[in-house]
Amino acid sequence: MERILFRPVKPLRINQAFAQNDACVSTDGKNRVITCDGNKPPVGFKSLYGAKGHLGVDLYATHSQPVYCALEGVVYKVDTDAKSGLDVRVQSTVDGQEYRHIYEHLLGYQPKVGDKVNAGDLIGWADNTGYSAGDHLHFQVEKYVSGKWVPIDPMDIMSTLYAQDIRSWKEILARGAELVADLLRKK
Repeated sequence: MERILFRPVKPLRINQAFAQNDACVSTDGKNRVITCDGNKPPVGFKSLYGAKGHLGVDLYATHSQPVYCALEGVVYKVDTDAKSGLDVRVQSTVDGQEYRHIYEHLLGYQPKVGDKVNAGDLIGWADNTGYSAGDHLHFQVEKYVSGKWVPIDPMDIMSTLYAQDIRSWKEILARGAELVADLLRKK
């Protein structure tokens, strides 16, 4: 499978894998989250993720650590809800295939709805908003297949390169191109 995503946080350490189902939330309205078998939750709890399990990957991140855009696209939604906390959602097209990449549990965010973002642009800062047991980044990717958005494991299409480094490389290449152009104009 083609590696189209860059790593949104550095270093990349997975706290919870795609499809894992080991977190439960209390049914008493207090939203207590515990570690459990989500397929057989204890009395008074239900799976936090439902039958499909965790629909993204939870990546280690410290409080207020910068989170970078993994793939060029357009911000289609920024919102806050009880489960995901503050999140930024980006839609991208690669070779005619539509993808959505979602950055959840943020402290704050940089882009606005409608903004074009490039790989390596600052998306926001990691936090513990929503249903969360500590600072991290929930990174979710969906692929548009047969008229519906299907969650996929981001690790299957993620490069070994970090998004924050891509911006630096682009700037270095642009400066190099400017220097070459200046040299050619002086001849």
